[in-house]
Amino acid sequence: MVLGPVAPSLAGIGEGNGEIGADYAIQRFDSALDVGSGDRLSLRAGQHTTGRLQWEGQVTRVSVEEKPLPGAARKVTLTLAVANLVLNFHPRRGVVPYVLAGMGLAKTDLEAVGLSSGDTDTGYQIAGGSRFFFGERSAVALRIELSILGNDAFEHSYFHPSIAAGLTFRLGREPV
Repeated sequence: MVLGPVAPSLAGIGEGNGEIGADYAIQRFDSALDVGSGDRLSLRAGQHTTGRLQWEGQVTRVSVEEKPLPGAARKVTLTLAVANLVLNFHPRRGVVPYVLAGMGLAKTDLEAVGLSSGDTDTGYQIAGGSRFFFGERSAVALRIELSILGNDAFEHSYFHPSIAAGLTFRLGREPV
């Protein structure tokens, strides 16, 4: 009875399973970039090495363009490729909360008034969320996540909070 709430096989994923997914986020850029919020798309794939630990690769891209004055457009684009270490929890069947931390590369592009500049440096993120599986044995889940993306660019560090929703698909055997 004590081990029941933490059994990794109860929530739709477990040791040896793969996972792929995509999500959409509303991404707020760091205030130092002075451009507001944009739409972010992410693709992810990973492998559950144990019932609780998962390695995940993620590629994400967000861009926002503002025109404060006619002919004075500003555009910021951030592209990240990170490796995440995910810690999964299994409180009950069909729900898998998690926290993650990741590190990789970030490319930042700035465009303003016909000029452009780019920088590639360290990218990182921390996040927490949950997967809600569609049924007790479903391989498909809704994924809701709060995250902070970070990147170093142009000799500064930037932090970008977001909220995301997407779908994730379990690959491999059905949990016992």
